[in-house]
Amino acid sequence: MRITTQMLANSAAKSGIPIQRTSLLDIINNKSSQNLLGTIGKSMNTTSTGATDILRKNNYAKLEDLSEKLSQSASKLAGSDKDSIYDKAKESGDTTDILSDVNKMVEAYNATMKQLKTTGGIMNEFYQQQLKNIPAGSKESLESIGISQAKDGSLIVDEKVFRNADADTLQKVLGGENGIAPKIGFLGEHIHKNASENVVSASNRYGSNGATYMEAFEANKYNFFG
Repeated sequence: MRITTQMLANSAAKSGIPIQRTSLLDIINNKSSQNLLGTIGKSMNTTSTGATDILRKNNYAKLEDLSEKLSQSASKLAGSDKDSIYDKAKESGDTTDILSDVNKMVEAYNATMKQLKTTGGIMNEFYQQQLKNIPAGSKESLESIGISQAKDGSLIVDEKVFRNADADTLQKVLGGENGIAPKIGFLGEHIHKNASENVVSASNRYGSNGATYMEAFEANKYNFFG
């Protein structure tokens, strides 16, 4: 399959991220993506079954739920609201609540990364790479507050190191215009939107008899499995 500039522009527009700020071309050109493109090409010539549509819908439903949690937890750490979690920590001198919310974001981040890989597809591979790039771009500052990134892109929190950081430092690294939380939240929203659209798409695929594959599969599942 030949990837054109227009195809790249369309994919970037759908992702919600400017093409010049992404590595979409690299993803498409690497070996794994070429294999993925070959798989997609073959699948276009194969009639979809109810079972594959159900699997696709379930994967996207999980991704929809996880990315929503990611977006919500990241938004809280963005610290844009009046009397933010950082303001409260500065007054009390206690960063426990920030740590709690960071753990929630990291848990949602890791789960979303894993589900993007499980669900598959060029767009999800693109989102996974973009999500991985956010903390990678702030490696030193994140490590200074106890957050490190493994080779697979997952995040790890060293609570002992984190507790030694003051609220001002945490806000600078996590929130504000240059923090990772707003960026993760932004990307999480787009992942959620894309997943939601694919849940609907998988639910509305029709068989030759006019019924959805989902309905047909449910109606005949006992014939399939006895």
